[in-house]
Amino acid sequence: MVAQEWVGRKLNSSVYFEPDEQGLDLFGAYLSSLKNEPVTLLLDLIEEEFRQVTIPLLRGADRQGIIERNFIKFFRNSNYRYAASQLIVKKKRKEERLLLTGLTNQDLLKPWLEIIDKTRTPLSGIVSLPLTSEGLVSSFKAGHDCVVMVSQQVPSNLRQSVFVKGKLILSRLVPIASFYQGNYAGDLIRDIESTKRYLVSQRIVDRNDIISVQILCNERHFEKLSVKCVDDGVFEYGIHDINDMIKKEKIEVVDEQDFSSILFCFQATRKLFANHYARASEKKYYYHYLAALSSKVAAVALIAVGIGLLGVSIARGLLYDTSSAELALLGKKYESKFNQLNEQRVDSDISTSNLKNVVKTVDRLKHVYQRSPREMMSMVSKDIALFNDMRVNRLQWLVATTPNASEADSQLVMGAKNATRRGRNAPPVPQKMYEILSVSGELLNFDGDYRYALSLINDIEDAMKVSNKYSTVQITKRPLNIESDEVISGDVSNKVNTKNTSKKKAEFGFRVVREVNLDEK
Repeated sequence: MVAQEWVGRKLNSSVYFEPDEQGLDLFGAYLSSLKNEPVTLLLDLIEEEFRQVTIPLLRGADRQGIIERNFIKFFRNSNYRYAASQLIVKKKRKEERLLLTGLTNQDLLKPWLEIIDKTRTPLSGIVSLPLTSEGLVSSFKAGHDCVVMVSQQVPSNLRQSVFVKGKLILSRLVPIASFYQGNYAGDLIRDIESTKRYLVSQRIVDRNDIISVQILCNERHFEKLSVKCVDDGVFEYGIHDINDMIKKEKIEVVDEQDFSSILFCFQATRKLFANHYARASEKKYYYHYLAALSSKVAAVALIAVGIGLLGVSIARGLLYDTSSAELALLGKKYESKFNQLNEQRVDSDISTSNLKNVVKTVDRLKHVYQRSPREMMSMVSKDIALFNDMRVNRLQWLVATTPNASEADSQLVMGAKNATRRGRNAPPVPQKMYEILSVSGELLNFDGDYRYALSLINDIEDAMKVSNKYSTVQITKRPLNIESDEVISGDVSNKVNTKNTSKKKAEFGFRVVREVNLDEK
């Protein structure tokens, strides 16, 4: 286990822990010193397998069900599994190509994860090194669809990751014993040729396809590999010095590196919330960390808003002080002008209360007696227009203080004039005012059917009452007087006498009252 501390592109430190009891104890003490800083676990294991499958293009629960069945098929005994979508294939039906990865021996992680959980360290994710290496493939500009990237993170194992069109197909770790002494270049080429035979047998590449081989090595092996690895029509080689790539990525390190693990660790730090294998139960403290961080951000935002509001309040206070001083000067100016005019005033015997009543009366005259009958007539006309057989002959509109008035009130005007002339109190201002409209007319094409005529008048009465636009609706005249003290004679049959119907008239009249809305302050 190697613990690296990164700040941006700078590697601050690397601490190594052996997989024994002492190393586990030191690892626990190291995590306790981090003070709940989040960590990411990057895996480079022999026990990690890769499978490519093709499934129908589905969404939601159906897609997840097929993936789960494939997990059971290939990684039945593993809880650490991951599916990456790589390509949508359009044939007779749309299909999706997936890369399934899983750990065949999950007990390797158990002691380390137990310590992470025991120390309450926020684990943001468990990341696969081969999947993370996809970020480096595009920088090689190989020129071929199939690329084999060779890297070494420890002296005893050689990592070969195969990419087709930039997507990881498989990755394998092979043991190698010649890192420090022996024919390192020959062993490396022999393992690459073995990988080529496997790719051909699995029909991932054709036998005649050229494979681009990109090798990450240190300065010790660079010259030997450059001589040994020559393009031969089967492989095209690219030899990359690890330290040159570190400089190209602008990574800050103290010492030169013999292994390429630092490049993959840097790739893992650049991806926010990267996770391949970590389960929700293993990330619970990371969720707590995010919640606490969100609370701190919200608190800082509230403090910033409070400071901003405080600044606005201070500015308003200063502006208020300035305005108050200006208004005080203006008040003194008007007070001086008032005193000057007061010395020149003419005495009057009209009391203040009388003047107040006069002002109210004039305001009432403006708002009431100068009202137009247009609004009231428009409302009634819309109701009458619903009945085509009615014709209006006469309209009378007036404004009064009572709903039963037959003439417009004149007491307010006379009272206001008398109060002005004699200094008496003006009449009290009424609390309510009413618009009254009296309508009279007749029914067109009347054929003597009084039953229909009375029904029509009742209909318009009901329609105007239901509209709630009027205080009261009263029928003042019907085509046929049906009061209890009147005598009615005639033919009560359903047959209508069509003779001399032109001489008959069906006259009607109604009276509507509407309260005027007044604003009195």
